[in-house]
Amino acid sequence: MALFAFVAIVFISFLKVAPEWEDAEQAYYSQWFRLGYNDQPPLYTWIQILVNKIIGVNRVSFAGVRALWFTGTLLMMYRLAKDLYKEERLAEITLWLLVLIPVFIDFTFRRLSHTSFMCFLSVSLYFVFSRLLVNKSWKNYLMFGAIIAGGLLAKYNFLMLLPTFILIPFFDKEAKKVFLDKKIWISLIACLLLISPHVYWLFAHLEYQDMFHQSMERKSKANLDGGIWIITPILAFVKSFLNLILPFLIIMVVMFFTKQVKLTKTKINWLVKMLIIQTALVLLIFTIVNSGRISERWLLPLYLPFSILLLKVFVPKNKTSWQRWGMRLFVFVILVQVLRTPFESLLGIDSVVHHSFTPVIDKLERNHPEKAWQLPDIVYAGSISYKKPGKTIFCADDFTLPKNALDSLNTVFVTKQKVEGLELIDSIMEFGYAKDNLYFYEKSSQITIQQ
Repeated sequence: MALFAFVAIVFISFLKVAPEWEDAEQAYYSQWFRLGYNDQPPLYTWIQILVNKIIGVNRVSFAGVRALWFTGTLLMMYRLAKDLYKEERLAEITLWLLVLIPVFIDFTFRRLSHTSFMCFLSVSLYFVFSRLLVNKSWKNYLMFGAIIAGGLLAKYNFLMLLPTFILIPFFDKEAKKVFLDKKIWISLIACLLLISPHVYWLFAHLEYQDMFHQSMERKSKANLDGGIWIITPILAFVKSFLNLILPFLIIMVVMFFTKQVKLTKTKINWLVKMLIIQTALVLLIFTIVNSGRISERWLLPLYLPFSILLLKVFVPKNKTSWQRWGMRLFVFVILVQVLRTPFESLLGIDSVVHHSFTPVIDKLERNHPEKAWQLPDIVYAGSISYKKPGKTIFCADDFTLPKNALDSLNTVFVTKQKVEGLELIDSIMEFGYAKDNLYFYEKSSQITIQQ
C-alpha cells in the first residue's frame, strides 16, 4: 500500500498543467545550495538538490520526494502502532484510518512538502523514543539525536514538539530513565553537530530576522486587532483540532451505536501523557503570540503520532472485517484524489494547476534569451524554473539571495505592478488563475532598482 500511495502521488503530478506552490518553491530554491532559504530551514531543499542531480529536474523528482515522506510516514505509523498495540491487525487498521484525517489525505498527499517531511520525522521520533524506553542502545540514542536535528532542519515548527520530550521525564518514570542515561549525550552531540552549519548561518545573517518575524506574524495572524487574548487562540485551536479528527469521530460514533466498536478506558501510558503535555504547550505558545489563526497543517505533525490512541478508545469488535474494509477505504480515497484533478478540469473548477506558464516563458525566451529573468514571486519563478531547468531564474521576494547573485543591468524584471523609472518593454494582461497584469522591464545603467 505504501508503494501504491507513492505511485499515485507521482502520477497525479502528470495530470497538472502547472506545479503546485510547494513544487514550484523547490524548483526555484534547488537551483542553489545554501545554508538557509527564506523562512524555511534547508534540509528539504538539500535533499531535493541531490535528487535533481540523480534523476534530473522533472515532475518525478519533485513529486517523488513528497511521495517519499508520505509513504515513509505510513510505514513509521505502522511500526509505532505495532509497538503500542503488539498486534498487526490493529496497526493496519490505524494505517487505513489515516485517510479520515482531511489535511493528511488532501494537502499532505497532494501538495505539501515541508509539512509532510515534518510528519515523517515527528512519527519517526516517537517511534525511536518508544524503542529507547525498552532498549537504551547507543544506536537508538544516535538515531534520536539525528532525527531531532533533521526535524529542526526540516521545519522551524519542529521546535514546538521538543518541549514535550523535555517535560515527559517529570511525569513518567520510564521516560526519565531514557534521559538520565549517560548515552543521552550521544543524542545531544549528534544533534548539535548536524544543526550547527544552519545555526551559524542564522547568526551570520541577523538582517533576515525581521523578515522571519513578519512571515510568522502573517501566517499566524498574530496580534490581530479585535481578537480576545487567551479566548481567540483557544477557540482557534479547538476549531483546527476538531477539523483534524472530526470525520473519524463521526464514523466512530456511528459505529458505536451500530455496535461495531466498543468504548474502553485507555491506560495513562507515556504516549497519553505526552499528548496532554503537547496540548498544554500548543495552547500556551499560541496564547503567548495571541494567534488568531491556527492551521490544521501546523497541528498535523504535532498530533499525527497520537492518532494511534484513537483505537485504544474505540476498539473494533471484528478486527478482521475492519482490516478488510479499512484497506478498501484507503484505496478508494487514494483513487478519488488521483481522479480529482482531471475531474476538476472537466467540471470547470478553476485552479492554479490548470494554468500554464508557457506564455510568459515564450515571451521571455523569444525576446530575451540571453538575459537573466527575475519573476515577481516564488510561484512564477519556481514554475518557470520547473519548465526551464537549464536557465537560472531569480525571484523578487527571495530575501536570502546573495546581493551579488543578480546582474541588474543584464536582467529582465517581470512585475505585477507598474514601476517608475524603468523602461517598460512588454506586458501580459490578466494572466493565469489570479488574472495578474504582468509588466516586463529593463534597467539602464543610470537607474537603481529596489529589490
